[in-house]
Amino acid sequence: MQQQQRRYSDQNARAAHLLSGNHTRNAAVLVSSSRYWHNYRHVSNVLSLYNLLKTGGQFTDDNIILMIADDVPCDGRNPHKNAIYPEYARTGTGNSVYNADVEIDYRGTDVTVENFLRVLVGRHKKGETPSRMLDLTPDTNLVVFLTGHGGDSFFKFQDGEELMTQDITDAFQQMHRIGRYNEILFVADTCQAFTLNPTDSKVLSDVTTIPNVMTVASSLQGQNSYAHHSDPEIGQSVVDRFSYNFVETIKNLAMRQPDSQVDMSSALRRSMEQISVKSAWVDALPRKKLGADVGWTDKGCSRPMKNIPLCDFLCDKEQQDASPPSGTGSVVLNSKCDDSASSCVDSDALESIVSAMR
Repeated sequence: MQQQQRRYSDQNARAAHLLSGNHTRNAAVLVSSSRYWHNYRHVSNVLSLYNLLKTGGQFTDDNIILMIADDVPCDGRNPHKNAIYPEYARTGTGNSVYNADVEIDYRGTDVTVENFLRVLVGRHKKGETPSRMLDLTPDTNLVVFLTGHGGDSFFKFQDGEELMTQDITDAFQQMHRIGRYNEILFVADTCQAFTLNPTDSKVLSDVTTIPNVMTVASSLQGQNSYAHHSDPEIGQSVVDRFSYNFVETIKNLAMRQPDSQVDMSSALRRSMEQISVKSAWVDALPRKKLGADVGWTDKGCSRPMKNIPLCDFLCDKEQQDASPPSGTGSVVLNSKCDDSASSCVDSDALESIVSAMR
């Protein structure tokens, strides 16, 4: 125990300081736009992040909009009914990311481009259920996560329609004009994901019209986003590399917290307080892990991603402020890339995390 405490103290001594922003609320819009059994991994992607938000970030479902087809858990080919396993399904040691605590707001044919955009801008049809709306304010930090099939500047919704990059840009511009966010972290896990960047000069001539919107994407133009592994019993790829490695990075950091065996929820939250958005979602995901390059930009943002604690987006601020302090210090990976908007990665980043925690 003393050795573990020394490691944690050494980690804090070496770490650079990250400062939380001035937001007072957090919210999330999480979308798996695919349906059918062969897209098992996309549901696994989004539910893995959903579980991290609720377990480590202490989000409540009031602050999350979850959109999934919800056909995989009960598919006749699923050997584990009402369960979805990103890993270890056959051994029985895995944890299902689909359980009775998952609250789905839009399912089946309700997972549409129109409903996604309505959630963002807050313009719902008369009589819409309040639980399917998000109360966003100028003090809200919002994370928007998309996973599914996509291509150059488009993202498919259930093979029936497409969300275009311009649609995302327009929605964020409306949100800025009517005061529905403080900062937005837009994350896409799909093929050619960075072409969805809403601040790209091809779709936006003046970045000041959507300030403080940062983007992280699993692949660049012309690149694919790959599955991490398959399960022989399930018979499908069960999770994608980008989503899997991100969640595993946070879990590995949490396991090195001194109280991880007692309170994993607090350990997860503390880990997200101690690592920057860029370190966790860019530097820790090198090409050798993904088979593609992470695209990212913080152009037009008042704070660079390298200085923003991951917890600013993935931890509920209201719950965080109501809890006692959970430690100080932070882990910031030293990327070899330029800190301006770019698509670079650090091939030694994950090893840096591990050594920093020792």
